[in-house]
Amino acid sequence: MPDVTLEATLPLPPAHAFDVFVEQMNTWWPRQGVFPYSFAPNSTRPLHIRFEATPGGRYFETFADGSEYVIGTISAWHPPTELAYSWRDPTWDGSTDIRLTFEPADDGVRVTYTQDGFAGAGVPELIPYYQIGCEQTFSAYIAHCRALDKLQTLTSRLA
Repeated sequence: MPDVTLEATLPLPPAHAFDVFVEQMNTWWPRQGVFPYSFAPNSTRPLHIRFEATPGGRYFETFADGSEYVIGTISAWHPPTELAYSWRDPTWDGSTDIRLTFEPADDGVRVTYTQDGFAGAGVPELIPYYQIGCEQTFSAYIAHCRALDKLQTLTSRLA
């Protein structure tokens, strides 16, 4: 069983939910919260968080001073059904593995998020903290998807 598991059903087709996760992460990703959600050094501020949309591509953050931090690497890129990538804090011995699946559901898509490997990264004590943090970031993604769906519904009613 993975260290962290989250699931939600969203009112979007799988391809749209996948694209929102990957292409709009910089919009929905919370920059502040219970935990710091940026690897930006104290001397600068975060600018972008994004994926290089290809197997082996980087998952990285750029900062106002022009520097970058590579958070991880994409290990599975199967739009619109699966995305997997590594996540590594620079203070850890290794990385964790994140996997998202996007499965058709009656009212849209079921998105499942898992993160595993904290023991191998040398930080098993962080699992409960990452459960909380992942719930907050995943909730931001869910809220963004639901807002997009509501906006589309309103727009089509006006057309």
